[in-house]
Amino acid sequence: MEDEDLEELGLIAWGLIGNKDTRLYKYCTNVSKDGSVELPCNVVEIEAVTNDFEDWKFVTNYSELGDLRSAYIENHIESYKHNRSPFYISGQFVKYQ
Repeated sequence: MEDEDLEELGLIAWGLIGNKDTRLYKYCTNVSKDGSVELPCNVVEIEAVTNDFEDWKFVTNYSELGDLRSAYIENHIESYKHNRSPFYISGQFVKYQ
């Protein structure tokens, strides 16, 4: 077997092992004016990007301001979530590249 093939096979096997030593970090930062964020140097994978406000109905066909009751309800529900994981992500998910 070629050395490159053996190395590739080893990397595939390592990726399939379920008990790897991994760490999960929660990183909060501010977005710059151009819409970019500088990530820490040890980032390998991003799981989610969120805003700091809840997802509510911004557009409705009966009000120009949106459904403000849904914003109140979403924030009220979040305020009563006790015993959350430290990695719980509150807020609206954002599309990212």
